[in-house]
Amino acid sequence: MRFIRLSFAQAVYNLRAYLRSARTVLLGLIMPVGLLVILSWVFAHQGQIAAAAGYQISAIAFYAGGLTAYGLMLGTFTGVMVAVVSAREAGWLKRFRASPMPPGSYLAGQIIFNVVISLALVAVMMAIAALVYGLQLRAISLLAVFCYSLLGVFCFTAVALALTRIITTPEMGSSVGPFVTITLSFTSGVFLPPDLMPHWLVTVSNYLPLEPLSQSMQTALANHAGSGFQLRTFIVLGVWGVVGFLIAWRSFTWQPLRR
Repeated sequence: MRFIRLSFAQAVYNLRAYLRSARTVLLGLIMPVGLLVILSWVFAHQGQIAAAAGYQISAIAFYAGGLTAYGLMLGTFTGVMVAVVSAREAGWLKRFRASPMPPGSYLAGQIIFNVVISLALVAVMMAIAALVYGLQLRAISLLAVFCYSLLGVFCFTAVALALTRIITTPEMGSSVGPFVTITLSFTSGVFLPPDLMPHWLVTVSNYLPLEPLSQSMQTALANHAGSGFQLRTFIVLGVWGVVGFLIAWRSFTWQPLRR
């Protein structure tokens, strides 16, 4: 109980700090929403866009699903990396480690915080897609998107924690995170339809974490039948998440790397 209580207290602290920073709110929430509005308006005349699943879907379903996945990766992957590296290099992590506070409660608080922010992003994106652009949302589709969001948070948090060993400064993390996210977005069917990219690049992206998440969300929002759940997404993101956490467990350090 003490571990859970302290983890939620850390999550509340992170949430308050997040809301005080206009820059982080702009990057994590307003940017995906702004891109959804702009890209949906620009490509609305096309009506249908070729999705990674191999068939045509509406432009709003394509961008609502893809940009939600993009926002999840941008906020979680970059946010965890910068927050953990900043705390480590400032000497806070070693103090947490030496205090009576359970060491894992800090990291658990980071994960809970990211879940809350991610679900808020999903809620805003789905509301705009439905109320402004008329996207028909089924309950089972929303459940699928919710499950994919939790899986994405798990995966991107794990990968970010694994990379903190080689990220030595917060500035480096704030550069690497967005660069990786935007690069994967262009190859994973977030900004551009897959039929505009080389076949080999699409094939490689199938095994990277953002493409399965983006494609699954797009399909769940576009389909008017079926559950919207895809086993491939759970396998790919699950493998990335498990491997990431195993690497982090073996390599994570509470001591500053730059002294």
